[in-house]
Amino acid sequence: MINNQKGFLTLAMSTLLFIAGCGAGNANTTNNDAAATTAPATEATSPAAPAPDNVNIRFGYSPWLGSAGAIVANKKNLFADKDVHVEFVQMEGNTKDAFMSGKLDAVVQSLDAVVQMKANEDAKDPVQIIAVIDRSKGADGIIAKNNIATLPDLKGKDVAVSIGSVAHFLLLHALQTVGLKESDVNIINMNNNLAGSTFMAGQVDAAVTWEPYLSEAAAKDGHLLYSTADAPNLIVDALVVKKSMIDEHPEALKAMVAAFDEGLQQFNTTDEGKQIVADALDMDLAALNSTITTLDLTTSEASKTMLVDNKAEWETTMNGFSAFFMDQKIITAPVDASGIINGFLYE
Repeated sequence: MINNQKGFLTLAMSTLLFIAGCGAGNANTTNNDAAATTAPATEATSPAAPAPDNVNIRFGYSPWLGSAGAIVANKKNLFADKDVHVEFVQMEGNTKDAFMSGKLDAVVQSLDAVVQMKANEDAKDPVQIIAVIDRSKGADGIIAKNNIATLPDLKGKDVAVSIGSVAHFLLLHALQTVGLKESDVNIINMNNNLAGSTFMAGQVDAAVTWEPYLSEAAAKDGHLLYSTADAPNLIVDALVVKKSMIDEHPEALKAMVAAFDEGLQQFNTTDEGKQIVADALDMDLAALNSTITTLDLTTSEASKTMLVDNKAEWETTMNGFSAFFMDQKIITAPVDASGIINGFLYE
């Protein structure tokens, strides 16, 4: 999902695209991000108010569609209504470094990014996923020339992708579904932000990318070959905090997530909510509504189902990322996903 992907969408059409991101996502995404720096948020933050346990939560805000619930909550003062103060800290580039160094209390990151964070955490204060924010369901994919009609046709072709990123992981997953190996294609390693434009310039046979290139591929004798609509649980963005934050300020976190959920409800059900997000992302409503179809913005109820009822499935996905990153020599020791998810919100 959180990530190169999100930054690209903000610049290109203010749209994940998961952080990859999910940070995840969008993203999409893990290796080529610039170092995070702080900048004033574009929206005024919620008025100061006593939190349930008197804490100011510094939230690393990435201006993209996956943050719809948070954007509406901020604009409508829903945090103050729930007696919690959330400081939006807009980031230039990836929020991972700022979070890991203690400059932020909460961030949205894709599952692949969380695994990398976990590999570098302080074992005394581990990284914890407390909610799912969104899932890519078509926002990320592989575009290819029209003479490449199916995934097996990729054999021997040039494919643009950032090695070690979640986009690379998506490519390998897609190849595996048809019995192909990484060595069966010629990977052209480049920043994920460039893969789509390189394909559009006719310089490669295929590329792993996101919107707007997925939709625009047909304009350059291309088409969408495979996307996260075929694998909706791969690029997922999650809300991440450290264990100390949960131990010391559980009620404040619960209030913040409740405000996110209420903001998302207003986004989903009201024209005002959609306009607030469109304005914040400098998008027109047509572009916003088109992008929504490729992203599952996750309610608190749906998040509970994923993290509590289907916890083992998500741990398996993260263990898969761990094995991938070990193979790519991005991490030096495997990450055990069994301790990453914390379901305290739903107890």
